[in-house]
Amino acid sequence: MPIHYAESNQLSNYVNMLNNVYKYGTNNHLEHNDNPLYWDLLLKDIKSNPEMWKEKTALDFGCGKGRNVTNMLSLANFERVDGIDVSDDNINYCIDTYKSQPSKFYKNSGSDLSDLKDSEYDFVMSTIVFQHICVHELRYKLKEEIYRVLKPGGIFSFQMGYGDINFTGHTNPKSYYENGYGASDSNGKNDVRISDESELVSDLENIGFKNIKFEIHDSFNDGGHPNWIYVNAIK
Repeated sequence: MPIHYAESNQLSNYVNMLNNVYKYGTNNHLEHNDNPLYWDLLLKDIKSNPEMWKEKTALDFGCGKGRNVTNMLSLANFERVDGIDVSDDNINYCIDTYKSQPSKFYKNSGSDLSDLKDSEYDFVMSTIVFQHICVHELRYKLKEEIYRVLKPGGIFSFQMGYGDINFTGHTNPKSYYENGYGASDSNGKNDVRISDESELVSDLENIGFKNIKFEIHDSFNDGGHPNWIYVNAIK
């Protein structure tokens, strides 16, 4: 399906809404550490071969209060694991809390990763983030940015909500290609839900990712989506 690009003010208004919603931070979601698939699927490339990541770099996109950053550092001897997030409060918390660990934290605009260099990271992960972005155009742009900051051969591992769009767990769920520019809230309201994994795979292939693999399982501690899809792709 062709990508529809909004008038600049439509997308800007949506990004401004996200910045406002998340300005004062989020929960650290420590309960999600109890999800075995978090470790066995999202972080499997690190967990299964920790020596491979010695002196390499990783990034958590949508890092929140830093849970994933510290978890990745606990699994392997990375040179650095960074976090980036749209929330001022989250980033200030991470900067103050994790001064002793090899990490940098970035407050991003919500529409790009302009503070990050090309080909900077060996591994990028994201969980409980992309499903809260109900504008297809923006998700596509952010995945292009993740592709840009990955090194050749780098891994992108992420999760999204999956299931029938008519499942009523969340308020006003959006279909994959929908551009919900007028959404007035996020984080469980106006979430996007994948019902056909080929749409997501097609986007990743068009961006340039290869060796795309996915698994669909019951969602974890999430009444909004009946299932989650876990995706792994290579630059």
